[in-house]
Amino acid sequence: MPQGNGETTTRRGFLTSTAGAALAGWALSQTRANGANERIRLGIIGCGGRGTYHIEEIEKLADSHSVEITAVCDVWRPNLEKAAARIREKTGKAPFSTSKYGELLARPDVDGVIIATPDHAHCPILTAAAQAKKDAYCEKPMSRTLEEAVLAYDTVKDNNIVVQIGTQRRSEGQFKAGADLIQSGILGTITEIDTAWHDANPRWARDFSDVRQEDVDWEQYLMGQSNRPFDPRRYRCWHLFRDYTCGLPGLLGSHVMDIALWFMNDPYPLYGTALGGIYIWKDGREHCDTIECLYEFPKGFLLRYSNRLGNMRPTPEVIVYGSKGSFDTASWKAVPDGGGKDKLAEAIPIKDMPSDNHMGNFLDCMRNRAATNAPIEAGYAQSVVATLASESQHLGAQLAYDKTKRIFKPRGSVSAG
Repeated sequence: MPQGNGETTTRRGFLTSTAGAALAGWALSQTRANGANERIRLGIIGCGGRGTYHIEEIEKLADSHSVEITAVCDVWRPNLEKAAARIREKTGKAPFSTSKYGELLARPDVDGVIIATPDHAHCPILTAAAQAKKDAYCEKPMSRTLEEAVLAYDTVKDNNIVVQIGTQRRSEGQFKAGADLIQSGILGTITEIDTAWHDANPRWARDFSDVRQEDVDWEQYLMGQSNRPFDPRRYRCWHLFRDYTCGLPGLLGSHVMDIALWFMNDPYPLYGTALGGIYIWKDGREHCDTIECLYEFPKGFLLRYSNRLGNMRPTPEVIVYGSKGSFDTASWKAVPDGGGKDKLAEAIPIKDMPSDNHMGNFLDCMRNRAATNAPIEAGYAQSVVATLASESQHLGAQLAYDKTKRIFKPRGSVSAG
């Protein structure tokens, strides 16, 4: 990690330095597990709640997919020690343990990594993993900023690694069947899609009294984003701060907006805007607790994302409105409701499709080098919509996405590519 000197470290320079050890290690021994009979060796980067879930999933798949965990990484010593002890107890072998992800990536006994860190570390570590030729399962949202998403995408494509983004709905049978139904054209012309995620339980209000400075590799945690002094609340309650996440459109919206992009096969918006504020949780957060996001897409439809943390009245995650009827992910049916004179004659349910294990799909693709269910293209597209909304709300401006230059600009200053 670079030492703080009061100046901002450039993202590309920072990634080059942190990935250097990983690249050197790979160059000495490139031992990726492509063969059907070779054992896949994984490293876990981020051993908190989500990382522990992935450790459990890998344990279940150990025999069927010939996979093992050989290394673990976490910036908080209690998490690291707990994960290492669990693996040692289950397998009889102690994994390599470190707080520095670069040290893990440099190891020849790691074929791929699971990235389950706070959001601000996702893209930097994914980029470094690609430079080290390590396949990667990366939790959602893929990115905190559009700039980081562009760099990660390009590095993944340049190095031809397998990537699975943690949008697990892409492996679920109901959603795969929903995509087939919508893409069949059965709803006629689709003009609008509503997506939503609501909650009123303060899951983000985490206790941080057990976080001691001597147990945290604080410099590694910051990932070059800032030179802030140690703050246990920023470590444990990172969801609230702009340094570590793009807010609700990424944290929760990436789940459901990803579905709309997938169903419509139209990944990048022309324009987008967002309004929101801190209306209920006066807890020092920097991100909205309530937000409304609206986008216009090239195929000629609007996508709306609604997120409120003050009322959790249920609504379907996704509702699709077409000229012949509607579809939602609660009933899982195309229905005549709302259609015009040529509306559907009757309700049409989705056809059952099998689900995949999302981690299992990643492991299969590590072997056969096929595209995963949620590849880097899906991660980049969800990054565009999430970061556009976050920037729009923060700036108070409607933004255009230029897909040629891969940048945001105020609407009217450019013609979206």
